[in-house]
Amino acid sequence: MSYRLPPLNAFRVFEAVARHESFTKAADELFLSQGAVSYQIKSLEEKLGMTLLLRSARAVTLTPEGTRLLPVVCSALRRLQEEIAAIKAEQEGGVLTIALSTYTATRWLSPRINSFLRTAPGTRIQIHHSLEDPLPGPGGADLAIRWGRGRWSGLEARLLIPSPMLPYCSPELAAELSQPADIARATLLREDPPFDLWEAWVEHAGLDAATIGQSLVISDSNVRVQAAVDHQGLVLADVLAAPEIESGRLVAPFGIALEGWGYYLLYEAALAEKPAVAAFLDWAANEKIAKGLQFR
Repeated sequence: MSYRLPPLNAFRVFEAVARHESFTKAADELFLSQGAVSYQIKSLEEKLGMTLLLRSARAVTLTPEGTRLLPVVCSALRRLQEEIAAIKAEQEGGVLTIALSTYTATRWLSPRINSFLRTAPGTRIQIHHSLEDPLPGPGGADLAIRWGRGRWSGLEARLLIPSPMLPYCSPELAAELSQPADIARATLLREDPPFDLWEAWVEHAGLDAATIGQSLVISDSNVRVQAAVDHQGLVLADVLAAPEIESGRLVAPFGIALEGWGYYLLYEAALAEKPAVAAFLDWAANEKIAKGLQFR
């Protein structure tokens, strides 16, 4: 059997009285008379069949039942306020939810987020970090930034960052590698299948598959790049490793690159007209990742 709850406003009054420990202060906050506050509390207690507050000349204190109920009431009221605010913001087109990996967030979006916000004041951004495969969808993200070759069923894919893949390693390790076949003597720092491209690079370089020797699989791209900096092996890196490459901490021992890869903005066509989505797409079209490399 369902239980009929007392009116929401009665819980709101209870929360204010308990927070202030005063009927008078609660009445002032809620723009009610002290008598109206007392009535709401009495009515709530009668409907619940329990005493929530103990009144004395000096203070108002919670009963054990009131102490137990208060955090539940506070959480429910806060959640209701947050959800109403979120719905209103979405109706106004001011919320933008972006799904992307921690690697992309750290190395591309985070340093640029204020640049976007300056072009779209009032936009509220929600970022969903994932090491998995974030995709936009109903009830989820408005946009996703994904690495690949531009083919995602049912989604619009706009190239954000062209990104050929090259082997990189520390200068110390590079000094030991004179030709591509020398990778057989090095540890290959690899991604989880099916994202790892070392077999494709080996084939592209004209090498035999047996050239691949010792491997170390590291799911997190940030950790994989750092492992290469720490002389742990060769990593297939893209332009987001620019800080390590430009500083000389990573070097490319061979100039053989896998072309055709990059980071893409993915979104459902129906959402392209949402103000926050449209603003982000326009901003990204003019943003640059590195010298001479412009988004298209």
